[in-house]
Amino acid sequence: MHDERLDNLGIWLGNFFGHQNFALTRASDDASFRRYFRVQDRQQIFIAMDAPPLKENTEPFIKIAKLLNQHNIHAPKIISTDLKQGFLLLEDLGSTTFLQALNGTFNLDLYKIAIDELIKTQAINTQNLALKKYHKQLLNVEMKLLIDWYLPKTLPSTQLQNLQTIFRLLADNALNSKQVFVHRDYHCRNLMVLKNNDLGVIDFQDALIGSNTYDLCSLLKDAYFELRPLELQTLLQYYYDQANIDTEFSEFEKQFELMGLQRHLKILGIFKRLSIRDNKHQYLNDLPLVKKYAQQTANKYPEFATLEEALCLV
Repeated sequence: MHDERLDNLGIWLGNFFGHQNFALTRASDDASFRRYFRVQDRQQIFIAMDAPPLKENTEPFIKIAKLLNQHNIHAPKIISTDLKQGFLLLEDLGSTTFLQALNGTFNLDLYKIAIDELIKTQAINTQNLALKKYHKQLLNVEMKLLIDWYLPKTLPSTQLQNLQTIFRLLADNALNSKQVFVHRDYHCRNLMVLKNNDLGVIDFQDALIGSNTYDLCSLLKDAYFELRPLELQTLLQYYYDQANIDTEFSEFEKQFELMGLQRHLKILGIFKRLSIRDNKHQYLNDLPLVKKYAQQTANKYPEFATLEEALCLV
């Protein structure tokens, strides 16, 4: 099938470089409509983002990339943009993701670096930022994806009502915590390992203001890499100490686990939707771990017993 957008991207890059002598290779796709290409021009390498304007808005990416770099957080530098066509030329942060650097093995030092970077992002003053907030309606819209896409369509009305009660509990939990800058997808595929184990951050365009445990859940209860209980507990304690959390650890831990449950209910719906609606079936492979996370939390707290019953139907 002819790829007109790829042709137009090549023309745009040719105009930028002043010649056509560059190599363009696919770098990655993601769960959105964005595509990324690696561009090699003589001795320099860049990343080109293709974000169809009717599907994706690149302005938040540009704004947040600049914000992160201003606070000494390594996001890709913006080299050139064409907002009308939806093309961006970016700094290349390399090809080694946090997940690849782990290579299937827990690395305490690397996780501590990721937590230190997270705490830096959470120190950004959000008072004057034009960012959306994780309000109750948005939290509920996300959790409703579980009903719309993941659970059976034949759920009885009583179970649906029970789920709505649980959604309210989880939304309240998210809002009754410190509100900070939230990357919203701070996991092992969106962190790039640079020289000297420095970290770069990508895929931050959906950032907003929300719970201080949201990104921590993304990292420590990652859909693509499972930590052992002791490893998770060690890192949770490390964050608690480094971030100077002023509540009891047990209270903080529950807040973290319930925030994770909200996120995992959303992900169950999103991964199923990616398969059904967008033909991105590879995400089905990651559903079992996400479901496991959700069930572990639902089993731990009696108020979520009816959620466990619903999850067992799938």
